[in-house]
Amino acid sequence: MRLIKTHWKRLLFLSVALIMVASLTAGCAGEEGAVEKPKVKETIKFYDGSWESLWISNAIAQYIIKEGYGYPVETVVLDTAVMQVSLSQGDIHVNMEQWPQNILDWYNEQIALGNIIELAECLEGGPQFFMIPQWVHEQYGIDSIYDMPEHWELFKDPEDPTKGRFINCRLGWQCGLVNRLKLETYGLLDTYNIMEPGSAGAMDAAYLGAAMKDEPIFGYYWAPTALMGMHDWYILEEPEYTEAIWDKLQVSLADEDLPAPDEACAYPSNPLPITVHKSMKDMAPEVVTMLGKMVIGLDAMNKMAAWSQDNEVSDYFETAIYYLRNYESTWKTWVTSDIVTKVKAALAEED
Repeated sequence: MRLIKTHWKRLLFLSVALIMVASLTAGCAGEEGAVEKPKVKETIKFYDGSWESLWISNAIAQYIIKEGYGYPVETVVLDTAVMQVSLSQGDIHVNMEQWPQNILDWYNEQIALGNIIELAECLEGGPQFFMIPQWVHEQYGIDSIYDMPEHWELFKDPEDPTKGRFINCRLGWQCGLVNRLKLETYGLLDTYNIMEPGSAGAMDAAYLGAAMKDEPIFGYYWAPTALMGMHDWYILEEPEYTEAIWDKLQVSLADEDLPAPDEACAYPSNPLPITVHKSMKDMAPEVVTMLGKMVIGLDAMNKMAAWSQDNEVSDYFETAIYYLRNYESTWKTWVTSDIVTKVKAALAEED
């Protein structure tokens, strides 16, 4: 009996020991597994300000980021003011086409605070201007913004025939405020009403409709855009841009109680950088590196916009696919060889 009891005690001890070892081993494996578990990739949110070149830039970047780096992507439609708050707070992460000249004080402040980071210059310049059809310029001898008051009847507002109509940029864009102040400074508000379209599509429709009917039209526009290549336009002369005059405009924009400045000038044509919220450095550092090299360029952008118009593109990922297939020598310089392989594999599966 003693031998039997001793035998069972040894078996019991051995069983307990094995259970403890197994538990410890499982615990260690769990800890090791936790270390090796792939990091969940957060959704990268892109700003959509509702204009064509930004749609194209977003689509190209998002295709590479999704197919090459495996990050979910999302586009958020915002006006300029909400974009400023959202990007500085990290509610959105990427603005592929920042126009610093329109919101210069905010931009410089956020860069200085480190809330946003400036990366590559996606486009080397973003001209903004006031324009009329080329034939109107030639037929009526209209050269300058200062010629517009005497010719207001050519651009008569159908809703108020006592004044002409100026087509402003779409409602919610910062350029709308800049244009109002410039027109006031140029003395045009006595002879022109300002019409702000509710969307970029409505804005384009106004210009395209006038061009197709050979009707005079006067308003704001910018490049790169398909519209500028589809019809002949004349950019009105303005006083040459100077930093001092532009600063005066910015001061007046910042304080609505201040009177309009005594002079205005043409828009500066500055490069359009990609900007990201500071959280992207930890959230997706490899994507930040890629965006720091992503230069599409005005020439390629103009061609992509024209291709989109010619092919009646409704989903700009079609444009991204076209770009990635035809400009491989450019975009492969933005990424590592393994990302090139992944993106090309995804392109091969597209229709």
